[in-house]
Amino acid sequence: MCQEIAVVSLLIASPACAFAPTVHRQSALANKDVSYLTREIHSPLQLRDHSTSLFAKEETTSDATKLQASSKEIDLLEEANAIFDSVDANKDGVISADELRAHLCDQMGYSADYTNYLFASLDTDDDGVITKEEFRYAFYNFEALSMYMTFGVGGSEVTSREAFKAFALNKGVGGGDKLLLDDLADLIFDMIDTDNSGEISKVELKAHFDNVTDKFDDEETTENQAKDYVRTMFATFDANDDGTIDRNEIRAAFQKYDFKLLAQTFGLRVYRQAEV
Repeated sequence: MCQEIAVVSLLIASPACAFAPTVHRQSALANKDVSYLTREIHSPLQLRDHSTSLFAKEETTSDATKLQASSKEIDLLEEANAIFDSVDANKDGVISADELRAHLCDQMGYSADYTNYLFASLDTDDDGVITKEEFRYAFYNFEALSMYMTFGVGGSEVTSREAFKAFALNKGVGGGDKLLLDDLADLIFDMIDTDNSGEISKVELKAHFDNVTDKFDDEETTENQAKDYVRTMFATFDANDDGTIDRNEIRAAFQKYDFKLLAQTFGLRVYRQAEV
């Protein structure tokens, strides 16, 4: 019980020392220049349909209405298995402390101290490794959204934000193996809609872009990349052409398309799928 409380308190309360990245980031996110954000829109997602743009506006407008009452689910236990296989780099069936550090520090942006503490919390039998059963147990019994955003989709840039902390606390602690795609869409929406107006403006989207890319040193290209990003995102997500992106437009996109690629488009860290 103490271990559960410790993990949940770290994941939700997220003390500054735990969530402040202190190591050189080696993630796929950090290894790309700032143009990756617009390339994510123009490259992997458009491969799904070469004959049309990423979202046909008339389809997305319809979907935004049709999908309000129904949300697809992410099976967190299936995702836990996939994340475990990704972290288990040597494929020996367990996660070592070094493997967890490589994943959480290098890919997801957390500090070594936080990673070591989390390893001790998840290694429930204190045998020096994390088994798949221990990992799945944590996903099922701890705050599932926080676990998923820490290990799989989001990383330190998300879990350190006030929008995430409020969202996680509102969802409650423990006892769930499903995550609605609407939940993930809402979290991203709330992170960007900083004035809580219920709409994402171009100014807010540019501020989000700047926040995600402020780790890069290439100041000369950032402004041009930001303009391209905002223009492309609005052309993609603003289904009714009203000059803002509302919650239902984001939700509709997450229902219709690959949610991990969409998360990357919004600058979230996403775990690397293990090679088969």
